[in-house]
Amino acid sequence: MQFRKHVPLLSWTAGDKVLFFGYGIVTWLQIRALAPEEYGLAAQLLTLQAWIAIVAEGSLLQSVIQYGQDTTERGRVNFLAFVLHGCFTLGIATTIALGGNVLARLFDEPRFGNVAAVLPLYCALGIPRSYALKLLQRELRARDVFLTNAAWLGSCTALTIVMLWRGTLDRFEDMALIACGGMAIGSAVGLILAADLIRWSLQGSLRLGAVLRFSLPQAVMMALATSVRQLDLFLVQLFFSTRAAGMYNAAKMLYRVFETGADAASWLMYPTAVRLLHQERLDELRAVIGKALVVQMAIAIGCVGILELGGSAIVVSFLGTRYAETSAMFNVMAIGALFLPFAMLQSVHLALHRVDRLLAITAIGVGAALGAYLASGIAGALWLIGSGVVVYAAVTALLFWFTLHSDGIIRSRDVRHVLLDLRNDLGAVMRQRLRITPRSE
Repeated sequence: MQFRKHVPLLSWTAGDKVLFFGYGIVTWLQIRALAPEEYGLAAQLLTLQAWIAIVAEGSLLQSVIQYGQDTTERGRVNFLAFVLHGCFTLGIATTIALGGNVLARLFDEPRFGNVAAVLPLYCALGIPRSYALKLLQRELRARDVFLTNAAWLGSCTALTIVMLWRGTLDRFEDMALIACGGMAIGSAVGLILAADLIRWSLQGSLRLGAVLRFSLPQAVMMALATSVRQLDLFLVQLFFSTRAAGMYNAAKMLYRVFETGADAASWLMYPTAVRLLHQERLDELRAVIGKALVVQMAIAIGCVGILELGGSAIVVSFLGTRYAETSAMFNVMAIGALFLPFAMLQSVHLALHRVDRLLAITAIGVGAALGAYLASGIAGALWLIGSGVVVYAAVTALLFWFTLHSDGIIRSRDVRHVLLDLRNDLGAVMRQRLRITPRSE
């Protein structure tokens, strides 16, 4: 695989992730404007929607890619995926809304009922955006993905700036308005950009049962996996308080810079792996995996080193003195970033239809992480609560690697040779950009 041939695709994908990094700065402004208690409530709304969306996108909507490679089935696949996705998303959101009062008593937070009441609307507004993004991912239309997310995050940014200027951003309800308004605009733009791909039909041989057999195990797997990345906030709420949950989520927002990079690699890896495996181009797939791992590891090691040597304290200082405890939490979490590059191997397992194995790996990782969370909570060590993030990333990374290595899908020697190949590719790109002609020997 020649790196320079994929520069446009990688550039748009990188730009998309820069959007999330940029919105992270906007999030810092939001956090500074809100008391930890108010931000804690807003974080619960955003977290629940994100968890539901990730589970649905990673399972029911995944069939758009898995079965959509057959163009004759696309209309039927598109229709089934949309219906299943909508029913799942609204079903979970409505169930939480109906149980809002019970959960409020469990978390000892009377205002959680307000969070639960807004959740169905917020989730409904996000359904079209999720659907459009999955269609665009299937075609690797990274530019349109970038524009969809730019509309979503740009709208949220504009609303935030207006509220900060007017001095009206200080309550959970203000954050809910920003979230719903931005999501509505993002969904509208996504539908416009993906309009040529939205083709529905009841014709085709693909059975609903086949889609469910493919999707439901993944839904269980994604629910388990994202419980560590999303629902850990509610463990903090259970053991500590809404104020502690706000500070913890502030640390998670910083850590999501690393998760965003890992998600970008997985976003590119899944359709690529499906295509290369379908075409029996295993050597090329190994080359792609090797280069992706090397690049991600180099970035992760450099960034974590800077943060652990004092960089995190500087970053957290911008949140204000109310969030001082966030620095210690973030230092613990940052260690997990060293294992995130291996998360993209989950996409390779998925492309191989090894959903049962993924479910087993995920369950082991979640069990180990839950032990770390419970130990920290019982000990009352709020600063150590992020250890669950690290444990999950480490355990799943090792299992993803060793299972694919034992199957011969990836090989150690491919990674050893990739540094030299990457150096040559980058050198060719630089010579082309600078129009430098290499010396003839």
